[in-house]
Amino acid sequence: MIDLHRLSIWRAVVASGSVSGAAANLGFTPATVSQHIIALQTAVGLPLYERRGRGIEPTAVGERLAEESTEVFESARRLEAFIEDLHAGPTPTLSIGSFASLARAWLPGVVADLTKEFPDVQWAIDIHTPEAPPGYRTRDIEIDDEVPAEMPLDLSGYRRRELAIDDFGVAVAADHPLAGATEVRAVELRDELWIDHDMYDRTSGRVVRDACHAAGFEPRYVARSDDHNVAFAMVGAGVGIAMLPRLAKGETPAHVHTAPVVDPVPQRRIAMHVRDTSSHLDYVQRAVELIEERAEAGPGE
Repeated sequence: MIDLHRLSIWRAVVASGSVSGAAANLGFTPATVSQHIIALQTAVGLPLYERRGRGIEPTAVGERLAEESTEVFESARRLEAFIEDLHAGPTPTLSIGSFASLARAWLPGVVADLTKEFPDVQWAIDIHTPEAPPGYRTRDIEIDDEVPAEMPLDLSGYRRRELAIDDFGVAVAADHPLAGATEVRAVELRDELWIDHDMYDRTSGRVVRDACHAAGFEPRYVARSDDHNVAFAMVGAGVGIAMLPRLAKGETPAHVHTAPVVDPVPQRRIAMHVRDTSSHLDYVQRAVELIEERAEAGPGE
């Protein structure tokens, strides 16, 4: 049977290129390293190295042995981690579901604070996808955006808290005639070419459509995507304009100008749902507090 300790020493010799280099890296003497690789070669029954002057050079067999043993040591590390987990018990996890712009704008700071206060807790951030069944939720905290004119989302087994109202603005290229505007009336966008950043017609798409209808026109879309960063890139390239929520404004490229939209002011409502079975946990309660503090600071702040 191959001795894994000796095999690890051989891998160090191959990686460092010499017995002396491996000895220095491992904290052994060169003589000790030599004894181990001689014993390993005897156990394998094939030449692992050849003498080259005062040093050695791995044979093709020796190099292949070092390479093929990688999976063995990776498996051993996984087994050690598994045993450590058995002793430590299950790792607590807090899962948060969110839409993309809020996850990028709010949650990194929230999780950074939480990891300092609860270092043993793992944080799982899951971005909502259009393929998820309506109303299907399993996470500890769910953060959703809603059309204010529509009925609020009701999740069974969750307690609802309204967080904020997020206004929308228009994004235009730096050389666009509206690039210097401090605010833009929705009707001024009637004849523009539009970029849709919500091709699945979720909340943002419906908010934009309702605002355009209120101003008396149907937006003429020339490009569609499912990500506001892609929309910003196309705006910057001069493809067209896009109407985006304030939460996405922090990711605006330098060559894109944004301005609030008025008459009407497009808005979405942001709500948080906390699962009943998790709400008593101290780290869930703290996460809720931090998210509410971020909401009080303002969606685009």
